[in-house]
Amino acid sequence: MSNEETSRGRRRESADDARWRDLLARVRRFIRLDDDTLDLLARHAPLLTADAETFSQRFYDYLLSYPETSVLFERLGPDRLHELTVAQAGHLRGLIADWPETAGRSVGRVARAHYAHEVSPVWVAGGFSLYLDHLEARIRELPLEERPPLRSAVFRVLLADIMLQFAGFESIHNETMTERATISQALIETTLKLADLAAPEDVLASICTELVTRSRHLPAVWFGLIEDTHTPIRAYAGAGRRQLWETVEVDYDPADPLWRALDENRLQVLTCQGQAVPGWCAWRQGIEAVAIFPFGRVGGLRGVGVVYSDRSWYFDHIDLTPFGAFARLGQVLLGLKESHLRDPLTGLPNRGLFMDRLRHAMAQNLRRDRMLAVGMIDLDGFKAVNDRMGHPSGDALLREVATRVQAALRQGDTVARFGGDEFGLLLPDLRTIEEAEVVIERVQQAFTPAFHIHGEQVQVGASLGLTLYPLDDVDAQDLIRHADIALYQAKDAGRGVHRLFERDREDHLQRIDLLQREFLQAMARDELVLHYQPKVDMSTGEIWGVEVLVRWLRQGELRMPAGFIEAVEQRAPLIRQLGRHMLEAAASQIDHWLGTGRRWYVSVNIGAQHLLDPAFIEDVDEVLARHPAAAAWLQIEVTEQAALRDLESTRRALAACRARGLAVALDDYGTGHASLTYLQELPANQIKLDQRFVGRLLVEPRALAIIAGTLTSARLLDLDVVAEGVESVEQGELLLQLGCQVAQGYLISHPLPADALTAWADAWLPPPQWTGGEKSVWFTHEDLPLLMARTAHRYGVSQLLGALAVPRSEDHPMLAAHDSVDERHCSLSHWLDGAGSRHRHQPGFDALRQLHHALHEQAAAAVQAWQAGGRAELAHAVGALQQCAQTLDEALLDLVRRIAGGGSPLDD
Repeated sequence: MSNEETSRGRRRESADDARWRDLLARVRRFIRLDDDTLDLLARHAPLLTADAETFSQRFYDYLLSYPETSVLFERLGPDRLHELTVAQAGHLRGLIADWPETAGRSVGRVARAHYAHEVSPVWVAGGFSLYLDHLEARIRELPLEERPPLRSAVFRVLLADIMLQFAGFESIHNETMTERATISQALIETTLKLADLAAPEDVLASICTELVTRSRHLPAVWFGLIEDTHTPIRAYAGAGRRQLWETVEVDYDPADPLWRALDENRLQVLTCQGQAVPGWCAWRQGIEAVAIFPFGRVGGLRGVGVVYSDRSWYFDHIDLTPFGAFARLGQVLLGLKESHLRDPLTGLPNRGLFMDRLRHAMAQNLRRDRMLAVGMIDLDGFKAVNDRMGHPSGDALLREVATRVQAALRQGDTVARFGGDEFGLLLPDLRTIEEAEVVIERVQQAFTPAFHIHGEQVQVGASLGLTLYPLDDVDAQDLIRHADIALYQAKDAGRGVHRLFERDREDHLQRIDLLQREFLQAMARDELVLHYQPKVDMSTGEIWGVEVLVRWLRQGELRMPAGFIEAVEQRAPLIRQLGRHMLEAAASQIDHWLGTGRRWYVSVNIGAQHLLDPAFIEDVDEVLARHPAAAAWLQIEVTEQAALRDLESTRRALAACRARGLAVALDDYGTGHASLTYLQELPANQIKLDQRFVGRLLVEPRALAIIAGTLTSARLLDLDVVAEGVESVEQGELLLQLGCQVAQGYLISHPLPADALTAWADAWLPPPQWTGGEKSVWFTHEDLPLLMARTAHRYGVSQLLGALAVPRSEDHPMLAAHDSVDERHCSLSHWLDGAGSRHRHQPGFDALRQLHHALHEQAAAAVQAWQAGGRAELAHAVGALQQCAQTLDEALLDLVRRIAGGGSPLDD
């Protein structure tokens, strides 16, 4: 209780006492009840009150036997009637022995009790004939001469008591009417303010404040809201003494009056007079009665209005009709709140209700020393279903998703729909991280069976980001944001996975945000510089075209795309702005070069978000309207990431480009999940071999096999192929042998400004190893194994040398078998004995066989030296193996060049 409330209560009590003392004085004067009379009564009190309890019992027995009064008292029940009997006996003793002090207080209690139980003053006055009869019988036990003055004194004090009873009855009636009017007026005025209050919780708080402020006897009022029996009842809004309601949290208990009121949908009134009550409303700080008003609907949001009074008689005196309006207003606001807090499509909680639950769960879990998990779910593949089948089917799918996810959760968990295909998860009361993992696993497994939507089977998945509180010790809003960051990580990792929030990721995103803002300023300040990297026909040296690449001239230094392009691609408006800038610059450069006689294709990388933007083709059309001649020489390069996001939209955008005369290239080919599918579905006329494969071409058989297979597919589909990242003459030579003629890379030229590129082009000459053979000569399928065998030998020797470098130990007692050791499993052996025998009359063929055999023997010797453990012997054997491998590789290269140069094999 605040100091102000305490002081206000004392002032009220002091005023009441003053009025009562004034009334007592006036009554005494009116009936001449002087001190001598009171002393006379006090001297005879032992006689007159000797059997007060017996009298009190006969008093109520008589009232119960009389029809007009029995109906009033019978409904009280034995306990309440016993309380009245005890009070009446005390009143008799006080009336005789200690009037007016004891009598004054007693009269107030008895008057209030009779008023509360609708006992009319008429019957109260009539009941005093019983007092006269009882006391007259006691007086007759005295000597005759003492009776008249005592009889007169008794009559006067009983008359005074009747007068005070009437006055008390009238005072209580007036007070009750005033309190009823106050309650009604407070509720009416709150209703009139509904339009001015933004949210239901504001209205509920206003109701509580009005009642506490206006009433003399309501120190606290609060509303509690719950959704089901698994959710504790907590104060949602309140006013008055905060310690009475702010920390209330009551788990389900059918015996608790809060839950009983909800279960029975019936008002509960508790008083301090001999009634057992739960701990949340333990009598303290002057609270003597509590009323609980339930409202809401079963199966939905429900609530209780709880009103504390500092008078035990309060709810007996005050007509509960106004409080019925109090509950009905809560019902209306509850419906309004429920509509605000529920997603109308799925019936799930929306973001607002989710945040309410999250904040409550955070406070509760800290008290219980538990964790909670906050998750964000995004559906994989929903957009494609929605676009293909229409919004009604998309809505039906969302409802099915909601049902499945709810079924996968524990009691007390929450799934909410935030909008679109985004859902939130709240998993409270976790003891371990593993408990959260179990639930998340069930949620993701719920997406394994296909969904049946309007007669069709539909498959979607779920990516999920998760964070744990209080391990992630931030507020509710930041928990949502961190779960969202983890969701982005999950999406980046692929479909149908979940990721836990990592603090480093947030730091990374903050750097991304800063970089995006700085890049936007850089574009406004014209700090972007375009460089061009040539693509050449390796067999002729002819420049086929160029790729335009952006650089950022920042504080006097050129910044490469690796330092900013990831940030730019994550913001759709920014990547579109950059794409438009590069398209315009490329088209303008084409016009310039055409004017100087240089007919070079200029390719522009278009980010996935820009390509999938409905405005992309408008951007292309605007550029072509200004540079119509550029259409025949402009090429759009796209990565497989765009197709991964939306294959159909990517196809439509690229088809529109082809229809306008633009060329289309699939960049970084081979790095996606379904490259062959994209070759079939997308209208490209060129593919670019990813530099990661080209870089491993000479040392990894798998890389060579992938490139050879891609080139074969491209020839059959009549597609041009460009190899990216050529950095050695031998890489280019092998690509030519495989049938790939066009390449770009640092060996040819670094990206250059436009003026430097033209100077480079005038002086460029290809390596002689690239121009010696015929353009049309490719390795046949019979001789491709020779290229594979050479690469496999390089790879095998490299692996063996790595294994030999690890000393033998208990943990590493043996070497794994290597093809470099076992000649029987060597691919070169198979080629030499098989298809390669066609070339047995080539110079050096027999020497090649001998070198090959010697390499395997030397590999076996090195393995034996490793097993023997002698360091010197091993070092010598390894050196000999390296020398032998180099000699064999040179011999293989010589044979490859002769075959590629047109050396005709002899027929068998």
